[in-house]
Amino acid sequence: MLAQKRLEIRDCVSQTLVQFDCGAPTEQLFGKGDIGSMELILIDSGLVNKAGHSYKLAKTVSGALARRKLRYRIFGLSGLDTSIAAEIGAIPHFSRSPYECVEFSRNEKRLRSFAAMFRGAPAGGSPFSERQTWKALNGTFERDLEALPAGVWQKDNLIVVVTITQNQIIGLIRFLRATPRDRLPRVVCNLMLPPSYLPWGPVSTYGEKFYRVAFTLAAPLIGRFLFFTVENEAMRTLYRKDFGVQTRILPLPFGDSGPQRTMEGPVCVGFFGDSRCDKGFHLLPRAIELCRRDGLDAEFIVQILNSGWDQRTIEAEAALRGLKGVRFIEGVLSIEDCAAWAGRTDVMLLPYDPVTFGAARGSAIFTESVAAGRPIVASRGTFAGTSVENNQAEGEVFAPHTSEALAAAIARLMPRLPACKARAAERAQDFARSHSPGAYIDVLLAHAKT
Repeated sequence: MLAQKRLEIRDCVSQTLVQFDCGAPTEQLFGKGDIGSMELILIDSGLVNKAGHSYKLAKTVSGALARRKLRYRIFGLSGLDTSIAAEIGAIPHFSRSPYECVEFSRNEKRLRSFAAMFRGAPAGGSPFSERQTWKALNGTFERDLEALPAGVWQKDNLIVVVTITQNQIIGLIRFLRATPRDRLPRVVCNLMLPPSYLPWGPVSTYGEKFYRVAFTLAAPLIGRFLFFTVENEAMRTLYRKDFGVQTRILPLPFGDSGPQRTMEGPVCVGFFGDSRCDKGFHLLPRAIELCRRDGLDAEFIVQILNSGWDQRTIEAEAALRGLKGVRFIEGVLSIEDCAAWAGRTDVMLLPYDPVTFGAARGSAIFTESVAAGRPIVASRGTFAGTSVENNQAEGEVFAPHTSEALAAAIARLMPRLPACKARAAERAQDFARSHSPGAYIDVLLAHAKT
């Protein structure tokens, strides 16, 4: 299949994108019928261990599918934790993670050094190459898709690519284009991340171009065999306005967050998730220090997870460990432990960088917090911050993206926290219902052949 003649990607950049509407009602798109012969295939090459959202999503969705007695298989990374395979039946398969990075070639490194010499400055920046990563990972993903068991690519099946980046989407589309139309199943591809996303942190230079090429190549497939979903309305608007691609909203199925802490004792403020600068981890030491200086009656819970992303996070962790009144959660948490710790938290910090994290990108921690009726403190210009400003979530926003502004936002929230929590609790049930595993599966099944 891969030996077939491929389209030259560079010839597609200037083509006009065709708009498709895959958001019509299910009956209008597919009619009514029996989906009993269908098998749901979940593809997540980022599923490797119990860190991050991939494992929680796989466990949550597989349980809901089993309760509905729907047939399914989940394919993860080749190095998949054996305990996950045993627990939910996930199958190791994919050779490379979507978050893997490829360094510049030797010649590229040499050219970068020469360029730095001419500028009179030392060579700096990331050692990773967007183009090399894009080329290598897309090629590997395409080959891995072809190597899936024969029963996967049955036309009655529904294939769900749980999340995709610029480093897989071309590989997916090339594979689909090379497959005979009479054998193609329907494929739902979840655009969880914006085109600006890069695994190693900074904003992508070529992401928009890569996605534009991908959507151009996909034009004959979109609306017939290939359908796109996103997490929220902001992402839906981004892909429609920038690329002319219509999507459906596929809500994160993390609405069940368990019992919440009462307002006894000091207010408990939490930061959970990866210790990355795009998530504002480096703002925490100074912000907590300012809250302490101003006598705020609050204690802080901070998860330390992969803090060695860059020098700033290493320094931030060291500074945090020098502060009093900070409780640390070390490393990866089980789903149950994460829910328990979050349940002890009155306020969740989401100080994500509106530039490097992105303005439209959602967050599992945001979803869990709103579903639990927990107020948040979020950066202005992010999806979480906009949700607060639009009264879709409770809490406080801050700008600019500094420790001082974050500390001031925490202080502003404290006197109105009881009222804030009461309003958050009122909307939590409806939000949780719309972000349940059942709601997630219903959106997927709307794309099935019937």
